[in-house]
Amino acid sequence: MNKLPTTNCPLCDRPLPGGSAVDRHHLIPRSLGGTTQVDLHKICHQAIHAMLSEAELARDFSSIDALKAHPDLARFIAWVRKRPPDYQDRSKWTRARRRK
Repeated sequence: MNKLPTTNCPLCDRPLPGGSAVDRHHLIPRSLGGTTQVDLHKICHQAIHAMLSEAELARDFSSIDALKAHPDLARFIAWVRKRPPDYQDRSKWTRARRRK
């Protein structure tokens, strides 16, 4: 699998702390043949999957730039950038996954 090297989260641009606060995100879901991965904060990864279905990710949001352009994710990014790099909170941005 391809993994793009990062020291900052490519979604929110905050430093990645390492350990359990970091998740790997497939830009195109594995179930749809994706292999390229990026490291993200766990909270950033959870927000992506709370707001977008796998079909939407594969079809319209298979790049970091496309994810950043999504209106709800842009609001999340503006909010989370004000938090420390190791901040984790599931309550504000995660919700039941939309089915499409």
